[in-house]
Amino acid sequence: MAEFAVSKCKVALAVVMGCMLVTASYGKATLTCDEVTIWLTPCISYAVMGGNVSSLCCQGVYTINAAYKNADDRRAACQCIKDKAAKIPGIDYNRINEIPAKCNTTCPYKVYPSTDCSKLK
Repeated sequence: MAEFAVSKCKVALAVVMGCMLVTASYGKATLTCDEVTIWLTPCISYAVMGGNVSSLCCQGVYTINAAYKNADDRRAACQCIKDKAAKIPGIDYNRINEIPAKCNTTCPYKVYPSTDCSKLK
């Protein structure tokens, strides 16, 4: 019984902390690179080898699009994708930029090694 009370307390604390983080981050990026990486990891196989874009990859793209709260989020996600993609051997940037259309959605930027993510609006 005590464990259940402690678990409820931990959940309540996590909710309060989450609300504080959201409030404190207004006007700044709310997306983390870790989140972006987790959501887009299923897209790596297509970006390297081609073939079909998986439904998990598309779900990641939809999740990121829904998570954008402001331009800082778009800039942070763009920079994260650009930095992580540069570390993947055999990555094809044209394939990366085809993914949103293959998932029947859009992306507010294109990612290439030369992309200046800081200029995104």
